[in-house]
Amino acid sequence: MTELERILAKTLMDLIVSIDLAEDDDIDPDVATALLEPIAAHLNTTSASNRQALSTLLLDIAQQETDPGWQPTALDLPAALGLV
Repeated sequence: MTELERILAKTLMDLIVSIDLAEDDDIDPDVATALLEPIAAHLNTTSASNRQALSTLLLDIAQQETDPGWQPTALDLPAALGLV
């Protein structure tokens, strides 16, 4: 993966995990779902090899996450996005 791809994957992860872990008072769960579903749908239109590559990259980034509150959600991200 290129540096740009890694930066974009990390940015995507940060955005999705932030939305997922937000308190219901901060982001309404229905709004969170409305924000996240199109992302997952778009990612699922790509090839299986691209989904696998993104999944591998996201897992690598998640394993390096030092925040114990974020890491479990980050590790689950490929499955939550339907990449695996």
